[in-house]
Amino acid sequence: MLGWDEPSVAFIVASHIGTLAAVIWVFRERIVELIRSVVGAARHPQDRRLVMLLVLGTIPAAIAGAVFNSKVESTFQRPVLVSFLLGVTGWALLSVESAYEERKAEPRGEDSMRLADGAAIGIAQAVAILPGISRSGSTISTGMMLGISRETAARFSFLLSIPIIIGATIVKIPDLVKEGTSGSGGAIVLGVIAAFATGVLSIRAMLALVAKRGLRPFGVYCFFAMTAGLLTALARG
Repeated sequence: MLGWDEPSVAFIVASHIGTLAAVIWVFRERIVELIRSVVGAARHPQDRRLVMLLVLGTIPAAIAGAVFNSKVESTFQRPVLVSFLLGVTGWALLSVESAYEERKAEPRGEDSMRLADGAAIGIAQAVAILPGISRSGSTISTGMMLGISRETAARFSFLLSIPIIIGATIVKIPDLVKEGTSGSGGAIVLGVIAAFATGVLSIRAMLALVAKRGLRPFGVYCFFAMTAGLLTALARG
């Protein structure tokens, strides 16, 4: 829409930094608690266990990114495939939401999460390396499928995004050094601010919507996005 062939590496890094800052800001109190548990300043076994789950959940995506990153990047140039994958995301969200509501057992909270839960959610995050597969959607829906409450799954999903965003930023640094900022410092600063502001608003809105209405609105959105993508690709031939 802005006429760019491709955003610069510097702008991509700026967006990552803004998004990371947004996640850290929204969950700052919980993050401080987790850090205190790691350094031994607080004795809360459940917090240390959550850190272990986050580390375990990060490993699959880190491996997938390292092994398949170059291959996956080419799929971003295939709008029809991306559109169909958006449809897959929509179907998954709607299906999981229906199964969650039919489940008779009481949803589990953060304290009852198991190592297997962290691994499964981590694998879902790794699958989301594919364009059109929502990272938040796949991780939250996987948590719900495992019997974890919507709110707990959503919080875990966002906390799980922190190391991945940091990793994605670090990976881009060599390209950033090679390319330089090309005198676009003002645009980069604005990109960080915009990513931070929209990130904070989006995270808070999503947490509230997931708690009240579940994943169905996001599933419906994905189907609309799929339709729009396919129609656009068809119009362009």
